[in-house]
Amino acid sequence: MTTREQFVVEKTAHMNSLTALKRKAIHTPLAEKMHEKAIGELKEHIRQIEEEIQRLIDQDPDYRHLVGLLISIPGVGLLLAAHMLVVIQSAPLPLSPKFLAAFIGICPYEDSSGTSLRHAATSRHYGPPGLRKLLFLAALSICAHNPQFRTYFLRKVQEGKPKQLVINNIANKLLKVMVAVVRTQTAFIANYRSVNPGLLNMALTKS
Repeated sequence: MTTREQFVVEKTAHMNSLTALKRKAIHTPLAEKMHEKAIGELKEHIRQIEEEIQRLIDQDPDYRHLVGLLISIPGVGLLLAAHMLVVIQSAPLPLSPKFLAAFIGICPYEDSSGTSLRHAATSRHYGPPGLRKLLFLAALSICAHNPQFRTYFLRKVQEGKPKQLVINNIANKLLKVMVAVVRTQTAFIANYRSVNPGLLNMALTKS
């Protein structure tokens, strides 16, 4: 997964360079051709690595089961699920959204100095950048395609919250769902609503 991320960064750099070359008044066909060739080779490398990631997951029943649970969550794909499982199994932390958010670097911290200076809470951006980027992209995806999260995003923006902060909050919500799915070994249930134990006991008593 680290190698894949390196190839993705290299591919993006070549694409940006190619775009810049094509915008110049004087074109350099040889340079453009070399960038196009490099982009094609990197895309093929990335495809092969993704196939290998899938093969390694498929040959391990436990990983295959957990990945299947995670990708049942809207916005979560193979790469995000695989990254998350690696972090969960390797990080010296309990299976808790709070600790994982701090480890990944998406947990907002209060920024204040004395009693007169106070800034908005912000995340520190420590931890694995690959997983943080994938969580951010997943949060953007569900903001665009999931009605509930889209409504939440628009409401918070209308309240004056910075867009970046709202996206970060959605990434934290998504992380909580992922941890819950792994902890309970249960696939994601759309429109799930938790039940207050007191109200449930009251309803059972009346019935």
